[in-house]
Amino acid sequence: MKINFEKFNVYTDIAHTNCVEANVKEEIANVLYNKGAGVACHALALKIYNSKGEEDYTEEEYDLLLKIVEPLFTPMFISSLMEYNKKEETDKE
Repeated sequence: MKINFEKFNVYTDIAHTNCVEANVKEEIANVLYNKGAGVACHALALKIYNSKGEEDYTEEEYDLLLKIVEPLFTPMFISSLMEYNKKEETDKE
């Protein structure tokens, strides 16, 4: 799936009618680097940190990212991240 962490849309309401664009690249990379464990987290942290715009992420990378950030981030951020997965599934159909 393609995610642009430099222009990441974060919903600001539960109805998902409003959002703001934010550069969350460094914040996400730092969380993976500080809270993750293993080489996969390190590699993903570097991939996100060094990303330039929209990048492709595998299901495994997405699942790892979600596993690390879910207990640490707000529900509005998590639901925004989950929208990328929903879009990917819709595009496959």
